[in-house]
Amino acid sequence: MTGGTDSAADRPIGSTPPSPVRLRLTAGARDALRGALGGRAAGSGVRIWVERGMHPHAQMMIDRPSPRDIPVEVDGVLLLVDEASTKFLLDTEIRYRADQNPPGFEVVGPFLPSRVGTTDGSSVTAPAADAPGASHAPAAPPEVEERVRNALKNIYDPEIPMNIIDLGLVYGLTRNESGELTIRMTMTSPGCPAIEELTREVERAAREASGAPDVHVELVWEPPWGPERMTEFARRQFGYA
Repeated sequence: MTGGTDSAADRPIGSTPPSPVRLRLTAGARDALRGALGGRAAGSGVRIWVERGMHPHAQMMIDRPSPRDIPVEVDGVLLLVDEASTKFLLDTEIRYRADQNPPGFEVVGPFLPSRVGTTDGSSVTAPAADAPGASHAPAAPPEVEERVRNALKNIYDPEIPMNIIDLGLVYGLTRNESGELTIRMTMTSPGCPAIEELTREVERAAREASGAPDVHVELVWEPPWGPERMTEFARRQFGYA
């Protein structure tokens, strides 16, 4: 993060910010990015930014520096980090996936779902791990619950750089005799402007992951959400642990 009140717009292009964004490159990513920059105009770098929303994802392209960039040099590669994306890119690792068709880059970090992308911005979601939940109704089979939680972990609160599972917004998952799923979840506040959009996205993701004939999202406000409902991972990232 940039720290203090310093703004990238107030720094000359190419200067080093007081607290550089922490980014890492694997050896494969380093070599691939050096190759992509070869033959480009002097001073060109790899621009990296995050498209925000319920599925935030990193994008990369070769570009010239601009006054609003945070320039970060990693292993001899100039990365041009979008200032507004720094909270999503903190402690990320950029990997090169030669096993993909076409080969591309994977940007992995605590505030991003895992995605594979090329320098032209294309990307594809990869699976994530699960997190605990609670319910007083019959639980869904473990394998179904795991698939659904994996899918929901790629959905982020639009206002917070953390997925809804680690935020603790999903209280439980049940399945009736007909195979229909009910997901009990809450929001960080009853006034959340993204309630309808987030609910539809949860229904869609859970239906695709489980193969259930129908999925119902039950919004609950008791017990109310609080930081104590986050997973240990999320509490640690936000400084609560």
